[in-house]
Amino acid sequence: MAGLSFKKLTNMEKEKLKKHLEISKAGFPALEKVIGFSCSACGLCVSLCPTEAIEMRDNIPTLVGECNKCGFCYQGCPRSFYPLSRIKEHYFGEEQNEIEKRVGRHVARFTSRSLTDEIFEKGATGGTTTALLHYLLEKGIVNAILHLGTIHPDYFLCHHAKTIISTRPEETLRGSRSKNQISPVLHDLKKMSGYDRFAVVGLSCSVEGIRKLQVIRDDPEMREIFKGIAKIAENLLKNLKFVIAVNCFANTKYGAIDKIYQKLGIKEEDVIKYAEDTKKTLYQFLNEGKNFLWYVQDGIMTRDGKFHPLNYYDFLEETMSMGCMVCPSFIVCKEGDVSIGVTASDTKLQEFGYNSVFIRHPELKDVFESMVKEGKLFRRPMWDNRGEYRRKFAERFIFERFAFKKDLMGFGSFVKTGKWTVSQDMYKSSESLQSGRSGKIMGLQRLFLTQTVKRKLMYEHALNSLKENGKFLTEIL
Repeated sequence: MAGLSFKKLTNMEKEKLKKHLEISKAGFPALEKVIGFSCSACGLCVSLCPTEAIEMRDNIPTLVGECNKCGFCYQGCPRSFYPLSRIKEHYFGEEQNEIEKRVGRHVARFTSRSLTDEIFEKGATGGTTTALLHYLLEKGIVNAILHLGTIHPDYFLCHHAKTIISTRPEETLRGSRSKNQISPVLHDLKKMSGYDRFAVVGLSCSVEGIRKLQVIRDDPEMREIFKGIAKIAENLLKNLKFVIAVNCFANTKYGAIDKIYQKLGIKEEDVIKYAEDTKKTLYQFLNEGKNFLWYVQDGIMTRDGKFHPLNYYDFLEETMSMGCMVCPSFIVCKEGDVSIGVTASDTKLQEFGYNSVFIRHPELKDVFESMVKEGKLFRRPMWDNRGEYRRKFAERFIFERFAFKKDLMGFGSFVKTGKWTVSQDMYKSSESLQSGRSGKIMGLQRLFLTQTVKRKLMYEHALNSLKENGKFLTEIL
């Protein structure tokens, strides 16, 4: 990570920050403007409120007490304004090439899987995140980890998440597997103050909230402007050792998967596969005659062996979160000390069970080296250039010129009316996006292609719709 020096803020940057300071003086009503269309439900505002007047209800920040108008909830929110340039400059340095601009500065990248049978069996695809958490506690590198578990630990797959704190290696298995609903983590950040070296695991939105607090704490000029919240940041983060990011394309809003199950006539306790999530010992059986790209498609399988195709476009009312659509992080969280995911982990079609890993913290690079040497982790190179020219052709001549010029998903309609009106061309475009599922574009290039889809199909149209309708927009500084 870069050194602890900052360039001087320009006069324009100072004015923008002071503008947000003034906006925050309205208290919770200032945050409500963010909540409308941009909230990521990270939960940080709960931890920042000095009077404990904010709670997450149905994963929405809700005022439950008297607001003292300190403005800390708005000031700390990663979606009110986000000082990205200061964060990059301070913690990571300038991105030098296309790969770094896509996935952030990093000291190592590779694909990996856990070599511990129990972790590989119970963990999300590859089990690398759980293996890392287990190792950090086993070796005493950290003594507590804030992450997500589930409220139904006996279910094969459960998407009802709750925050947990693991202090022993075996406890990390409680957080295994993905939870495909938006779930706050940072509302319990205060609970970590009793540990002298802790880690936090979260999606990009949670990582961005932590980085924003860190830069307000560490940048002398920002600290001077936001004096009160800088002190809170110091207390919340003084013993934070690592921020571990789980990569994400988009997540479904609270209660969405229950509604999907209800419409499809499925019980959660009967689900044995949701998208790529399942036990690894079932993979060979489920995947017979198919390949990795079939396996990671959206779909649900139940204990009776039935496969239920799932197209999220058919469930937009139930699932779509605008907070995910306006997320400035495209799959890979560029601000995590390490970012771990699935996309870009593929090197062979007839294979499954690896993670893509991008390391930015030098100490974590040493940790992963030790895990490999001790037989805890299998590591191999990431496939960088499979289908590079095909990917570039698709981006330049299909996506930019033709496919995504229109608001196919109906963001404008949603912002105006609260209802989604998906264009029929959306379904045609989805059917045409098969180059990323054919095996001709794989590894890092498939990640890049998927990032372009997220940017062109979702992010840009979501921002334009908010702007055209005079709604709140996150200011990226």
